[in-house]
Amino acid sequence: MILLKRSGLLLMAIMLFTIVLAVEKSSADELPISVGTGSTLDHNSIQASKYFMSGSTLIQALSSTQVRVSGNTKAYSPVDNIKVDLTLQKWESSSGKWVDVLSIGSATNYSSSIVSLSKEAKVLKNAYYRVWGLHRVMHGGVIEQNTSISTYVYVD
Repeated sequence: MILLKRSGLLLMAIMLFTIVLAVEKSSADELPISVGTGSTLDHNSIQASKYFMSGSTLIQALSSTQVRVSGNTKAYSPVDNIKVDLTLQKWESSSGKWVDVLSIGSATNYSSSIVSLSKEAKVLKNAYYRVWGLHRVMHGGVIEQNTSISTYVYVD
């Protein structure tokens, strides 16, 4: 009887694993997305900050060879220095990793509560891209920073 219960539990675990794999595969087979977004608010951790409010990243496929990458950083009130750095990443299926392909650049504002950056970049077709952002606020010697990563877009 114990062997039968264990066999039943093992069979249920295998079935559940198979269903999870099938759901993940069908999600990956959906039509490519042309806009990807990310935010520091996507993080599941609670982070107390005095000045840093949020940061976001966005990538948009414009054509088969071009994307628009943007991001911003927001503070609760004007700070000494507020900055956003953006990096374009490409999915390398051979290594199974996201690889930095282009530093989009950075933007800095002084005595402000927001900074934004938006640039277009040339890319290779038939590839997945996303944008990684570093968001930093500096005020009175205090530095607060966070990261965001957009969802991916497929450029075909």
